Amino acid sequence: MLIAEQLMLLLLDAERGQLVVHRDDTDPDRLAAAAVLLDLAEQRTLGYRSGHLMFRSRFPSGHPVLAASSKVLDVIGPGLPLSSALELIETRVAPLSRELLEGLYRRDLLHRVRRPSWAPWARTYFPLRSLQGRNESLSVLRTGVHHASRLRGHGLLLLVDCAGRLVDFLDARAHAEATSILLALGHQQARSGSDEAFLGALRATLLAD
Repeated sequence: MLIAEQLMLLLLDAERGQLVVHRDDTDPDRLAAAAVLLDLAEQRTLGYRSGHLMFRSRFPSGHPVLAASSKVLDVIGPGLPLSSALELIETRVAPLSRELLEGLYRRDLLHRVRRPSWAPWARTYFPLRSLQGRNESLSVLRTGVHHASRLRGHGLLLLVDCAGRLVDFLDARAHAEATSILLALGHQQARSGSDEAFLGALRATLLAD
């Protein structure tokens, strides 16, 4: 499962089928774009150095969102500022969070309902259908406090924190440890080319929005 899909499952209100963020100035599509960058970095098709991203096309992705995002980055070329990459993926693969939710629906992890069902202007909601995917995502988030892979575990921590939802999933001790990890990422940006530097720069960019 993509990091971006795990993020959607964590931010989703299981019964109402809506994405919930507790920071008014935070857009779920922006967080989804950041998660897609993490997915590309985890697949080693994306590198980070001195505030810029280098996309290295290796093999076609089987996931439509990653394929569309890869196409956008490949056309732009190397040396793209991180903030610009977020903006491009958010706007050119729009509506990004909806595309991710639709994909989870097609895999039977979510329901898809229209309310009110009779209205042509009805909104679409995605209540949770299967607990397995959400529980796996929650496990990655919680183990990210200790020993999960840097990009996935710590990436989920920083994205859920930027959504203002970290306190919803961690107890007091784990939350304190997670906060310490996230603050430490801010000191890693000088380590050019490292996963930690990328995570630190991504967090700083999201918080600066």
